[in-house]
Amino acid sequence: MMVAGRPVDGDETFEVRSPYDDAVVGLASWASPELVEQAVEHAHQISSEAANLPLHVRADALLEISRRISDRADELAELITAENGKPLMWARVEVGRAVSVFRLASEETRRWSGEVMRLDTDTSAVGRLAYVRKVPKGA
Repeated sequence: MMVAGRPVDGDETFEVRSPYDDAVVGLASWASPELVEQAVEHAHQISSEAANLPLHVRADALLEISRRISDRADELAELITAENGKPLMWARVEVGRAVSVFRLASEETRRWSGEVMRLDTDTSAVGRLAYVRKVPKGA
């Protein structure tokens, strides 16, 4: 697993087994409470920096995730099938959806938009407009 941008091992490793034949298909580890705390603390420390990343940087990162998932689509679908018994056909659909979600998120990130609202519901605000846009917490 990754904590603060670096690979770390959890305290306890466990086997991931196939529901079909109980064969070991992988190993994973549990995050200790200390590792979880480190991850949360690191996320808090970089939250302002992350919130202020330019849109193109965010979009490019999301598109790269989409590309990497796509590059390993067959491997990921086979792993999903081995881990939980989902038919390969549906595992491929799941991986394809992940590729699409990150690609669409990348595209949406490049659309900087908001909502314009009329404020003339009260006489003191005649001729005034409000522009509302969502920004990441900490920005």
